[in-house]
Amino acid sequence: MKAALEGYKFVAPHIEYHDRMTINFGGKTLELMYMKGVHSESDTAIWLPKERVVFSASAFVVNQINILRPFVTIPDILAAGKMLRALNPEFVVPGHGTPGTTKIFDDGEKYYALLEERVGVLMRQGKSLDDIKKEIKMPEYASFGNQERMPTNVDAAYKALGGKI
Repeated sequence: MKAALEGYKFVAPHIEYHDRMTINFGGKTLELMYMKGVHSESDTAIWLPKERVVFSASAFVVNQINILRPFVTIPDILAAGKMLRALNPEFVVPGHGTPGTTKIFDDGEKYYALLEERVGVLMRQGKSLDDIKKEIKMPEYASFGNQERMPTNVDAAYKALGGKI
């Protein structure tokens, strides 16, 4: 690692922002928007209003199962999607996957709704979280990458539906 960084100088961040910040850089306007609880502890979407492009960080991903860390919530993810959709972007650049349109948000919302529906059915049957993780089936998304992340998604759906972990 030391050799790979040879000749580079590390510059730590020296500006903080909370919620929103606008930067004018090289004739471009970049609007930074904090997104709580969508992937990491410091996700920022970047909106270029003139170009109508939003960089959505990893709030939504394309053709893969996202890793949902313990502090990530499905309601926060959906709120971020609603906020970004309200910008009326022409192009959406996700943190992972092929750039596209707001269809990325639509697809993510459908996935989480179906996941919550199926987890809810199993919860109402009295299944434990461990059993739900073993029994959950999402064949519509079998071709998605990172299937090993499904248990973190089940955890998030379980919590969103009132389950205690």
